[in-house]
Amino acid sequence: MSLVSKLRNIESEKVKQVFAELLEAYLSPAFGSMSKRDFEILLFTKLQDLDLFEQNPDLYILVSELKVTRVKARNLLYESGLRQTSVAALDEELKNLIVSPIFLQDNDKIGLEIQNPFLIDHLKAKLRKLKHITDGSFSPELVKLTPDAFIALFDSYIPEKSKKDILKTFIEMGLKKDTSFTGLLKGVLKSLGKKIADEAGGKLAETAADFLDPIIKGSVDLIKEKFKDLLTDK
Repeated sequence: MSLVSKLRNIESEKVKQVFAELLEAYLSPAFGSMSKRDFEILLFTKLQDLDLFEQNPDLYILVSELKVTRVKARNLLYESGLRQTSVAALDEELKNLIVSPIFLQDNDKIGLEIQNPFLIDHLKAKLRKLKHITDGSFSPELVKLTPDAFIALFDSYIPEKSKKDILKTFIEMGLKKDTSFTGLLKGVLKSLGKKIADEAGGKLAETAADFLDPIIKGSVDLIKEKFKDLLTDK
């Protein structure tokens, strides 16, 4: 279904409201004074407001729906994010992404697939604060991290008040008592990567998110359920 067809199916009051906002911005300070580039970005954000595009859409969707190049689609995502996305929203997006890492057979690196270039810049800035760097070679949408960089990033999103309970839970499950929280995360990643890469065990039913999401949320009950057979350090 084309964008125009989808637009016709949207409730009219919502369309009127968004169009009024679009026109108001275009008339400021006068009709035609806005540059073509700024108008395209504004129009794209209004299409997002109408839910015709997600806030963080797949690049292929933009390329096919808008009939633009991949470069232009990336620029639209970057510029629209720059204008309307808060740091808190970026952190929430990144938090949701890091529970689904890709374990790469590339010097034991861990990948994050991020199509939004503005979010990638936010990730790089956050990693610099944590004294780590990324490797974006070969693919601008696959960010490669060392295990230590990924652990530092993951650790930064876990509330300090949750870490004590999480570590206590893992110790009760058989983890060494002298393991630090960082050591715990290293053990989890090592075991998880091995499990996912182990073809001999058949198709893996769980995903990385099934294991990492309970940790980042501090859900002790889910940690006990998911990790009872995973950790090798028992």
